[in-house]
Amino acid sequence: MNEKRIIKQLDKMVATERMTEAEAAHLRETAGTPGFDAAMGAVRARHASAQMDSAIRSGELTQEEADAYLDRLRNGDHPQGLRARLANHRPRTH
Repeated sequence: MNEKRIIKQLDKMVATERMTEAEAAHLRETAGTPGFDAAMGAVRARHASAQMDSAIRSGELTQEEADAYLDRLRNGDHPQGLRARLANHRPRTH
């Protein structure tokens, strides 16, 4: 993760609703500290949770699997294959 690049992109991420104002403020506050990784993990977990809910409803993922993935995301891990597994559950934009 490139912390400096993320900090530079926060306003754009808020404008495109990929991140809330509160999340962006928290990331700015924690920049340069170990807390930044935890704050970023929380944002990633929030993004993934909506897609996981859809995957659980469709039977492609169990609640236990989703909980384990979310824990890993919150701890700064990027589980290999998670994006691909959730690809069919991303919101479509037109």
